[in-house]
Amino acid sequence: MKRYFSGIMAGLILFTAGCSKSGEQKNGGDGIKLMFIGQITDTANTTPRPEALAGVRAAIASINASGGIRGKRLNLIICDDRGDANQATKCARKAVRENVAATVGNNSNFGSAILAVLERGNVASIGHLPITQSDFSSPVAFPLQAGSAGMIAGAARLLASQDAKQVGLAAVDSPAGSLNEKFANAGVKGTETKVGELTLVPLDAPDYAGYVKKVTSSGDAVLLGMNSDQAGRFLQAMYEAGAKQPVAVTVGALPPDLIARLGPAAEGRFITAPLRPIEAGGKSNDQYLADLAAHQPNTNRNVFSQGGWLAVQAFAAAMTTKQVEDFSPQNVLAAMNSLEGLVVGDMIPSLTTTKKLDPPYNRLFINKVMFARVVNGKIELLNNDWHPTLAQ
Repeated sequence: MKRYFSGIMAGLILFTAGCSKSGEQKNGGDGIKLMFIGQITDTANTTPRPEALAGVRAAIASINASGGIRGKRLNLIICDDRGDANQATKCARKAVRENVAATVGNNSNFGSAILAVLERGNVASIGHLPITQSDFSSPVAFPLQAGSAGMIAGAARLLASQDAKQVGLAAVDSPAGSLNEKFANAGVKGTETKVGELTLVPLDAPDYAGYVKKVTSSGDAVLLGMNSDQAGRFLQAMYEAGAKQPVAVTVGALPPDLIARLGPAAEGRFITAPLRPIEAGGKSNDQYLADLAAHQPNTNRNVFSQGGWLAVQAFAAAMTTKQVEDFSPQNVLAAMNSLEGLVVGDMIPSLTTTKKLDPPYNRLFINKVMFARVVNGKIELLNNDWHPTLAQ
């Protein structure tokens, strides 16, 4: 579902003083400058994610209302990459020029372009949505979740735990989608489960019946690596075809509003979540929901706004724990690289950034997901465990 924030123009937006509700003000003084880079608007692919920005805004507003970090107010600069690699690069250059302390909660398809620039300015990227290889390997990258790669691997492992012998795999027809076969195979490594041939589904496919028939005939379980629009159409077509195989998807592909629309077509579907699902409760989710209600009441409650909110909380927890006084990019980066068992609530496992990891996932500090299932139209955890995903 498209949702655009009124007053957001394409390109760079620097908010001025007086916006105390959102926590944004003109930069300067004793404040701490942060930047969000993301797909706020996207006319090319119709997949904007303004919710991530809303989560960032809500967390900043809440922290500022409580006195900021070590007495300093958080000031937010927002950059819309508009689903364009060139614009994403310009956003990153802006972050370096502005000498921001860090970027937080970035939600962009162009992490490689962004991180290449941030590296030159020693600017940390905290809690970005990890999609590209650079998101897991850049020396300034601090993902707080396993991302789509980990969720796909986790989904395959989940199906293996349900005694699936052969998993039919369908994904969006894109460079990122084509990687899902690799991730799924990583997830079933060490089990007796096999992953079938990958079926790529174009974004503009007019009918899903043929794809459903191909995928469901190739295994006794189905894994979908798709966005929510595609996943919804695929699940509806499966339901109409009477296909009975268990299905696993990522939490972003089957958000609560889509579950409600699909009704019985969503029932019983397995879900992997890189953050504790909102429906599972917990102290962090309670605070996240309260902050959104107070500061961003009209945004969607989903994994994207969760991720944006969490990124700011992680920054605040790290800077407080490390007792940072000078919030220069270099000092923030050094603090982020020295974390040992940092607790950022119960939305994710504790964060340690000092451990040495092997390429290509050498910044995959949190390599776990939660397993859930749709029961009576709600997402319910299978258990309270965090399950490993990609082999490291």
